Amino acid sequence: MLVNILLGIATISTFFSYLPQTIKILRNKTASDLSISSWILWVISSLAYTLYAVICSKDFMLIFETSLELFFCLLILMLTIKYRENN
Repeated sequence: MLVNILLGIATISTFFSYLPQTIKILRNKTASDLSISSWILWVISSLAYTLYAVICSKDFMLIFETSLELFFCLLILMLTIKYRENN
């Protein structure tokens, strides 16, 4: 029970932590102040954690949470690259 509550908090926190950065990039159409290498490392980290959840855990909520984090890391990385090239 406590584990599910903590995972729920982590999922909601993950979603809301990446949302402001994503909105800011989309609204301003610039990402010049973001580090591409840092976001590449975040993507690698999130991918590894997602693969761990899929291979070792089989827990749907953990897989969902890590996949959500991977999605947002990839999205921010792609937006950073896109809006760096436009400027």
